[in-house]
Amino acid sequence: MSTDTRRAQLRSEVNLAARVIPTHYPLETFIAVNPLAGLESMPFEQAVRRAGDLYGIAGLLDETTYRDLYHGGRINDADLESTLRLRYPTLVDGPAIRMGIHTVTPAELLRADLLNGTTAPKPWRRNKTRSEQTAPQVAEQVDARAAQWCAAYFGSPGAGWPMPDHHKGFYPAWRALAAGDYKLSRRVRASLRAVPERADDAALQALHLLGVAEDDRITYLQAHLTQLPGWAAHVRWSAERLTGVDLLDYLAMRLTYEAVLLSHNSSFAPPESVETARPRIPSARERAVALARTWGLDNINDNELSSAARVLSALPVTARQMVWQQAYEAHYRDGLLRSLADTRANQDQRRPRAQLVCCIDTRSEGLRRHFESLGQYETLGFAGFFAVAIRFTSMLGGKSSDLCPVLIRPQHDVSESPAPSADAAARRLRAGSMMMAGAEAAFQAAKQALVAPFALAELSGWAAGPWAAAKTLSPRGTGTLRRRLRDRLAPPTPTVLSVNDTVELTQRALYAEVALTTMGLTKGFARLVVLCGHGSVTENNPYQAALDCGACGGQAGGPNARTAAAILNDAEVRAQLRTQGIAIPDDTVFVAAQHDTATDRVTILDEHLVPGSHRSDMHRVIADLGVAGTKLAAERCPGLPGGPATPRPGHASRHVENRSVDWAQVFPEWGLAGNAAFIVGPRSITRGIDLHRRVFLHSYDAEVDADGGALETILTAPMVVAQWINCQYYFSTVAPQMFGAGTKTIHNVVGGVGVLAGHGGDLQLGLPRQSLTDGESFGHQAMRLLTVVQAPLERIDMLVDRNPILQHLFGNDWVCLAARERPGQDWQRWTRSGWRSWDETAPVTTTQLTRR
Repeated sequence: MSTDTRRAQLRSEVNLAARVIPTHYPLETFIAVNPLAGLESMPFEQAVRRAGDLYGIAGLLDETTYRDLYHGGRINDADLESTLRLRYPTLVDGPAIRMGIHTVTPAELLRADLLNGTTAPKPWRRNKTRSEQTAPQVAEQVDARAAQWCAAYFGSPGAGWPMPDHHKGFYPAWRALAAGDYKLSRRVRASLRAVPERADDAALQALHLLGVAEDDRITYLQAHLTQLPGWAAHVRWSAERLTGVDLLDYLAMRLTYEAVLLSHNSSFAPPESVETARPRIPSARERAVALARTWGLDNINDNELSSAARVLSALPVTARQMVWQQAYEAHYRDGLLRSLADTRANQDQRRPRAQLVCCIDTRSEGLRRHFESLGQYETLGFAGFFAVAIRFTSMLGGKSSDLCPVLIRPQHDVSESPAPSADAAARRLRAGSMMMAGAEAAFQAAKQALVAPFALAELSGWAAGPWAAAKTLSPRGTGTLRRRLRDRLAPPTPTVLSVNDTVELTQRALYAEVALTTMGLTKGFARLVVLCGHGSVTENNPYQAALDCGACGGQAGGPNARTAAAILNDAEVRAQLRTQGIAIPDDTVFVAAQHDTATDRVTILDEHLVPGSHRSDMHRVIADLGVAGTKLAAERCPGLPGGPATPRPGHASRHVENRSVDWAQVFPEWGLAGNAAFIVGPRSITRGIDLHRRVFLHSYDAEVDADGGALETILTAPMVVAQWINCQYYFSTVAPQMFGAGTKTIHNVVGGVGVLAGHGGDLQLGLPRQSLTDGESFGHQAMRLLTVVQAPLERIDMLVDRNPILQHLFGNDWVCLAARERPGQDWQRWTRSGWRSWDETAPVTTTQLTRR
């Protein structure tokens, strides 16, 4: 085999091995991902077992935790029985079993085993490197040095002190510096000096020295990638953006260290056999005997034990956690679908006083509910980028922001400029902003220089100390003072966006048509339609982007709302829409707004663009949004760690504002903790129901979507993003050591790339502990996403059949799908073998559905 062929084969093997690791986005655009996305082609249960082999994690809660949830009432006997019936319908309906003087049903026997059986052994990492198997201290050295060099390469530019030869790329820079590590022995440093110039040659050489056969290389590469999955995941993200590093560079470094260190390790011997022993799992017969003892039953004969063992053998010990998980999910899902069962179409035909279009984000559910309670208001849900994929540049300049889901690329550049007659105000804004930015830059540069921090401490310590004390003792007061200073130096000024200049009319009309059709808003327009994006303003929070809008690339959605409003207010766009059957009344005005989810305040944007004829409408909406936000803050407070249990509305508003600006607050808000379902349909399905801010709500009207295009967009884009969010919260909860981020109290930020738990080690992959729990109870309940759709079932089947991503998510149980065609019908469960009644296991025919 030629050298070029061997190199190409290795690169192919690296790409295949990389499928088991996620992608890690930098903190500034932190995007939720499913850490097991590469395993979505497998059924969820199988993928979780595979993750156990790769990472040594369970992927499910401990059995003892599930049992505690059962004893606390969160899981009940009905949940367990319905789950067992769904998994083992024939077995559960089988004959009762005699055990001594008692008779038990198969369901009772399985339930008793779930509650009392010996817990399954912890998963263990099957795929191990040579050093893990034979010299654990070498494995620790490899990890430590890999983490050290990754932090140096990725973090140094942000720290203002670039790694030498950084511009040449990761592998050349490492190769030039590795031999200078005087913590290594002379012999090891001498070997590192002889490392090949090319990363692929170095990797091939190391694999040969380690004795890895060609057929085992993919598995072996995965063993290295899953040792520090955080850094590997970020390397994968960086490779897609041509930043001078890829996974082959990273693996070449790791493999070289392992081969060299092992060759100079006296305790190393090539492994003759891989560890295969696992903790013993009791047989089904032993489990039956244990249950008999638990029940205090004597004189059970062999036939009775054999009959009980045959039932128990259907539920292996290693599968019990999955049964518990399904029962845990069933409890919530059944309750949700029951609450939605009796909804009817909205009979109120009056024109709404105003319409509020919010992001589908779960935190918007509470705002919508409280706003609707205040009068003749209507709310809708739509992905927070409002169908406009833009690259936005503010009037202050600086780096542009890609404001769209990461699944797509920005299609247009939109910039901000002063409104007519606001040039003088704009100059003052720019000057004040530059003054503040310059002061901040000088301060940061002084902190990062070699000697300047000492002088900085001498010069500014007298002010920094009292200011730090004030920020600690009175966060809200210092926040108000900073805001007033900012407004004095750089007062807000009216601006406009370059939408008409940069986006052609046909494209603007298409955006408008797609947005309105997808959310089902094609008639019944109010005089005022508020497009409300969202963001979260918090202090000293590396995970700020995780609280912003995922549909806007982990950033606030205000610019998208402004862009969409400008398009929908355009007379030429409206003329185009009329040719498509969408007639927006002349007196309808679209207004942009932004919801701060940390304080529940809604700010109207571009007030200067609202015509005088609609000022009174706008003022009333602003007042009612303020009331709704205050009510929502009072609703959230009791669930916030340290929050008041029964706050008055004003007290609640002050409390959440205080948390927002408190630089020591590790629980500024819960974010999307608790997310559990994604509902696609008209608001009439959910209006008036308290969904406890746990549901993504996407508006949809099947009657205006005859070809299913809008539903296809919803299921393959917003729902997929919701599933990423759901999975990130799920795995950060069930496997926090591997897929979480630990506690914020020991986080160290690495140049905007991510955080370390302490001074070194792996880049933390998921969400911090404070986004998931307060230490005493779950802030997030780890459940897979339930998607609920009101649309013709044949249409849904058509969309699943032509979209592999939906086949994977629904067919492999990563997402559960429930649907019905019309209000009043029973909910149906999608399965690979056809639609089934949610509460039954018998197939439901099309004829039966039509008759309902």
